[in-house]
Amino acid sequence: MDRLVTGYIRSSHGVDGFVKVESASGEVGHFAGLTDVTLRTGGLKGTERPFVIEAVEGHAGCLLLKLRGIDTPEQAKELAGAEILVPRDKACPLEEGEFYVNDLCQCNLVYQGTVVGSITDVMEGGAGDLLEVSLAESGQIRLVPLRKEFIGEIDIGAKTVELMHRWILD
Repeated sequence: MDRLVTGYIRSSHGVDGFVKVESASGEVGHFAGLTDVTLRTGGLKGTERPFVIEAVEGHAGCLLLKLRGIDTPEQAKELAGAEILVPRDKACPLEEGEFYVNDLCQCNLVYQGTVVGSITDVMEGGAGDLLEVSLAESGQIRLVPLRKEFIGEIDIGAKTVELMHRWILD
C-alpha cells in the first residue's frame, strides 16, 4: 500500500490522551476525514502501529487527535515524534506544481543529463527543506537546499530532479 507522511505527533495535550499534531503540508482539513492512521517511530525502517481515530479537534492553530487506546497524558507523550502515515488517497490534495515528499525520495538527482545521485530523504533545515542525496559514484551523503537557486525542474513522472550547480555536491 502506498502511504504518505501527513503529519507528526509533537506532544501530548490535556488529560484525556489527546496528541498535538503538526501537519506535514501545513493544511489540516484532510485530517477531519480520517478514521484511522498508522504511526511510525524510528524513521523509514522503524516500528509501525495502526490506530483508530476517535476525535479530531482544532484549537487556536493547533490540531489535536484522540487515538483509541491512548487515554492518558503519559501514553500520549510516548508517541511524541511519531510520523503519521495515511494512504495516498487520504493525504492532503495537491495543487498545481506541488508534490509529496515521498515522491521526491524516489527520484534521481540529474546534472546536465547525468545522474549524480539519488534522493533518499527530505529534511527540515533552518532556511527551508534539504534534499538528502546519496552520490552515485561514492555513496556519500550530501544535503542540497530545495531552493530554486539549486534545484531546477522536478519531474515526478520521470523520477528526476534537476541540479542547477554541480559544486554544491563537493
